[in-house]
Amino acid sequence: MAQLSGTALTAAPLLQGFAAEPKEKKLRGTPKRFVFVIRSNGILTREIQPIKLNDLVKVRSNGKGQSKLHQESLKSHQLSAGLKALTPFKDRLTIFQGLSGRMCSGSHQAHFGALGAYKSAGESPPTLPTVDGLLAKGLDAPFRHLGFTMERFGPQIVYPNLSAIGPRKPLPYYADPLTAFRDLFGTVVSDKQLKAALLVDKNLLDFMIGDVKKYQKKLPAHEKEKLDHYLAGFESLQERNKKIAKMEAQLKKAAPELSELYRSEIETERLDAHFQLATSALVGGLSQVISIRADHMGMRLTGLGLGTKTVHHIGHMIEGKSGGGGGEDFDDGKGEFATRELIMKYHMNHIAQMAKNLSSIPEGDGTMLDNTLILYLSDHGDRHHSKFYEWPMVALGNIGGAFKTGQYIHFPGYSFNGHRTISNLYLSLLHAAGLPQKSFGHLDRVLPATIDQASPLSEWV
Repeated sequence: MAQLSGTALTAAPLLQGFAAEPKEKKLRGTPKRFVFVIRSNGILTREIQPIKLNDLVKVRSNGKGQSKLHQESLKSHQLSAGLKALTPFKDRLTIFQGLSGRMCSGSHQAHFGALGAYKSAGESPPTLPTVDGLLAKGLDAPFRHLGFTMERFGPQIVYPNLSAIGPRKPLPYYADPLTAFRDLFGTVVSDKQLKAALLVDKNLLDFMIGDVKKYQKKLPAHEKEKLDHYLAGFESLQERNKKIAKMEAQLKKAAPELSELYRSEIETERLDAHFQLATSALVGGLSQVISIRADHMGMRLTGLGLGTKTVHHIGHMIEGKSGGGGGEDFDDGKGEFATRELIMKYHMNHIAQMAKNLSSIPEGDGTMLDNTLILYLSDHGDRHHSKFYEWPMVALGNIGGAFKTGQYIHFPGYSFNGHRTISNLYLSLLHAAGLPQKSFGHLDRVLPATIDQASPLSEWV
């Protein structure tokens, strides 16, 4: 049987994801869109705290902190410097403090646990689906999930151990913007090289389907079953390509300009390209669930003027100049908090631009932004070496009124009555999507039985 080789059929990793999944009933009606923006090194509680509410941030070395629920409108509060770019969307924001994720594990990253609420370590395969995987299984689009990730320049499609549709089924992410552009919009641009590569992929896919069917008849039953799995995958990809071909008009309108960003080796420019692609994919109807890994521990954030320090160094800086593993200033003289603030501003500028673009496009009685939620979180709780007592997050959007926005919610600290976990937040997203679950991820067995870990957040939903 023919072998996959070279750069042809770059969507082949999807065979390990949705392409081989059984067909499920999809939700119809106004599209619901979810975007997850994941960063490294944690999000410090002070980084997202509204300026006049700084007194609520307490030292949490004992895992306790705030003892009562604090919930109020953001209307009269000024956003932190890091979140300032989201000020035009303050009425759509929800800032979360006090959520825990002690069911997770990891020294520098919670891996699949960050979006799955369960223990996950190193290169171990996922044991459960993540929230973006579950959402994608129930929402209908040619690309049921799209992942974009910052990696060392070179690989086209990678598995960053963040997203999964089920046990041992991780989801692929595009690391190369140009490859992603080709797969998403290559059919509607004039670039001859991209079109030629797509034609090669199409011809190879057609050949593989015919080849598999020919060999099916000659194999014993146990081998035939394996081949059936691949055939279903190939046919699913073929069906997806047919859907995309019928979307030519809307894709032409949505496609971003193919600029040098898509070939750049500068980290910040590649992230620019990823956000452009993500926004265009939403506008073009190519996907309703997108995950963006905004950095990784080895990145140097070239383009932000931070010198030679990596993201990993930044994490150690914040642990203090006395005793921290890398507490010296950056080359440009910025201290640890100013450096982190600069990075968050950079991320928020991208999120704000995405929200602005979506808010300019009519949909139903409102705009596309009215039916979108963007969640900003870290893959590692509240710091570089987190114990997961805190997992600060910021949400922009309300999915057609499913959420009460424009508010700050500070849940009671770990083990206090009314405390909530990241599982509760992810259950809220699934509930808003019309995909309610009885539970999500793993329970934190250390928490008292009186702590509800299996319901959406009533303060938000």
